[in-house]
Amino acid sequence: MRRLQKDFSQEMNPGRNEYDHQPVLVEEIIKLLITDSNGSYIDLTAGLGGHLAALAGKLETDAKLFGIDKDNEALERAGEKLKTLKQSVELKWGSYVEIESVMAEFGVEGFDGALLDLGLSSLQIDKAERGFSFSNDGPLDMRFDKDSDVSTAADLVNNLSERELTQIFREYGEERRSKFVAAGIVRERQEKMILTTSQLANIVKSIIHPPYQIKSLARIFQALRIAVNSELETLKSAVPKIVECLKTGGRLAVISYHSLEDRIVKNCFRNLLGACTCPPDFPVCVCGAKAQVKLITKKPLYPTDAEISSNPRSRSARLRVVEKVI
Repeated sequence: MRRLQKDFSQEMNPGRNEYDHQPVLVEEIIKLLITDSNGSYIDLTAGLGGHLAALAGKLETDAKLFGIDKDNEALERAGEKLKTLKQSVELKWGSYVEIESVMAEFGVEGFDGALLDLGLSSLQIDKAERGFSFSNDGPLDMRFDKDSDVSTAADLVNNLSERELTQIFREYGEERRSKFVAAGIVRERQEKMILTTSQLANIVKSIIHPPYQIKSLARIFQALRIAVNSELETLKSAVPKIVECLKTGGRLAVISYHSLEDRIVKNCFRNLLGACTCPPDFPVCVCGAKAQVKLITKKPLYPTDAEISSNPRSRSARLRVVEKVI
């Protein structure tokens, strides 16, 4: 069994820029997501449009493509990228958890395929002003929607208690030295506010030394990003809604990048499989559980060595796919 890796690889290729973004697991997505070459397909985290462009290359002219994303800048670039496609393409700003209202806005009754890629795009990682990277100095922001009024990473770092920060780093980053990092942040902010990624990175570096330093930096930044954007709660709520918006026979593909995400996806899919929840001593089933999906991938699929070589940020990706049966 391949060991689940964390989200670290998305930080490990600093020489790239936002124009270099490569969608991951493209061949697998094309093979497993397309069930009708004239159907309707939505990328729920459209980003820069790479997956939609790849799908378009295997779909007929009458197929319809849709995309949503919380990042307006990414959507603008995706629109430029996709405007020459032979299929109709509609893009809207929004969150994948709002799939039901978004579907109504698009005016479709159901999708033949939906893709949820939970990774960051190069546009987000490489732009220092977005605050996602510990490799680039910038404001400590980390909001997917930079125009929203949700708390930034700087807000959390400067206002949460040591106990609350410890909990975030432990639960969302699985960082063993969470308490020490939280204590270091509280000490530092008594002297001056922590407003930049380099300030936070330097605090972590002062507490955790090589060879563990890089992984701990990745864990701390990952934890804050998840907390800022309520990623895990959103994912848990969204997966059943997305399945509801599929046509019978339609498929949902989810690409995750760390064990916390993958565990939620796996559990959501398991619940949708309709396993009986009656106590084991009941002679007959009375819970009425019915399968809503069937597994297309019984185990997650991973990038090939060739893909990892050409796109190191794909290293921690894993793909799960289900098909709606009712």
